[in-house]
Amino acid sequence: MTVPEKTEGIKCMRTYLVCENPPHYLTPVNESDIPEMVRVLNINEDIFIGTSTFDYPYPESLAFERLATVNKSREALQLNSHFAVRASPSGPLIGWASFFFTNDGTEVHPETGRPLKIALLGYWISPEHIGKGYATRSTLFMLDEFMFKEYDCDIGRAEIFSENEASRKVLLRAGMECELEGKALFIEKFNQDKAMSCFAKHRDDSTKSVKWKPNVKINY
Repeated sequence: MTVPEKTEGIKCMRTYLVCENPPHYLTPVNESDIPEMVRVLNINEDIFIGTSTFDYPYPESLAFERLATVNKSREALQLNSHFAVRASPSGPLIGWASFFFTNDGTEVHPETGRPLKIALLGYWISPEHIGKGYATRSTLFMLDEFMFKEYDCDIGRAEIFSENEASRKVLLRAGMECELEGKALFIEKFNQDKAMSCFAKHRDDSTKSVKWKPNVKINY
């Protein structure tokens, strides 16, 4: 199986150095990442438990479907927002960091009334590489370099299960603040309600009065 991919003219399709020591890079995810992605997602149930969108076991077919969706989004929006986390520019994928735009026009700037540009970020890191700062550095880079500088977002957001203390620490270290705590939502893959916590980082203080409802797309 192959995934059609068009990259010409699409923004943010290059390699980004996040940190020199330890080495940390973000590069656009591509079809060659699928075998390692499938391997990592099947190491144990950690990523399954911490997200609303990943199955366990995780079959290769779902990885191809996900990448096909990513490529369609890239082509439609002419921008890339899905990155492989790597310890070297051409090394194996050790995680995934991404974001997508969420505002449907109903959330507006409290002073000017213009529609806000809002994006929801997510990530997962291989169980083999947790505790090494990859999640925090990726989140900071996504917020500051992509969402705020490159795409001129007003607000960057993230959602976690309230019980996920590791992700809570990551988001707080990245400068995000909890704006909604313990909201119970039905999560289909678990067939039960789970408490959600919602975090945000604002480009400036003028939008801090804008609060929001959960989107339930955790660590996409």
